[in-house]
Amino acid sequence: MELQWIDDFLALCQTRNFTRAAQARCTTQSAYSRRVQRLEEWLGAPLFDRERRPVALTPAGEEFLSRAHRLRDEIFDARRAVLSVSSHLEKALRIYATNTLAATFLSPWLIERELRNYSVVVASVSGCIEAVKRGHADLALAPNFGDADALAGLEFEEIGEDRLILAQRRGAENVVALDGDALVGRLMVYAPGTHYGARIGAMLAAHGVHIRGRPLCESASAEALLAQVEAGLGAAWIPAILMRETIVRCDVPDYFDIPYKILLARAPKEKRA
Repeated sequence: MELQWIDDFLALCQTRNFTRAAQARCTTQSAYSRRVQRLEEWLGAPLFDRERRPVALTPAGEEFLSRAHRLRDEIFDARRAVLSVSSHLEKALRIYATNTLAATFLSPWLIERELRNYSVVVASVSGCIEAVKRGHADLALAPNFGDADALAGLEFEEIGEDRLILAQRRGAENVVALDGDALVGRLMVYAPGTHYGARIGAMLAAHGVHIRGRPLCESASAEALLAQVEAGLGAAWIPAILMRETIVRCDVPDYFDIPYKILLARAPKEKRA
């Protein structure tokens, strides 16, 4: 199993077209098809019905899709967790946070609470929550879009709020626009399997909007997309907490803003050491 196979699988789930998926993964269609076939061989079952248009998931593909997002996150989070256990601090408070919150919200929050002797581990949203559930973290700071099931068994409190905003560089002409039910222009998106990407996709689907054409860029990092927005390369959904005076909201309907809460999660008292 290779990590790129999971990203390949998720790209095809998103596009339902081998040509567009190969373009999104920056490879040739033949090379892309071979990688998908290797994943199917490794799993021992076909994941896609190639006779249908658009390409459809088989029952085995549906089953793997239910696990692929979590599997991708856990691979990255496992590496971070392994690196974090070599802490130089004894009895340090271990705090997990997403990259965006670690770079913005976390420092003022630590100062306000006068915390000392702590370690910070950056992980995905699901990785932060799972770290608390498994006892790998004392606290976790993560965005939540109203998914109560993900927090089952944990104590949590709302410590802030934010929203994803489709943004472009200030002073640039309209980079993206809503043309009927299609979003067109120089759009940059989150990679398949990311938490933000899933929420944006759900919002667009709920309002019957699709993205026309191939996105300009794909990344799992909000900070990477922000840097490209600031350079004037295109537009992307950026957490408001990251936005600076150099970028502004695109001229799109209000429902394109996706609000969320910033939560502090911890294990119940009876499970704490």
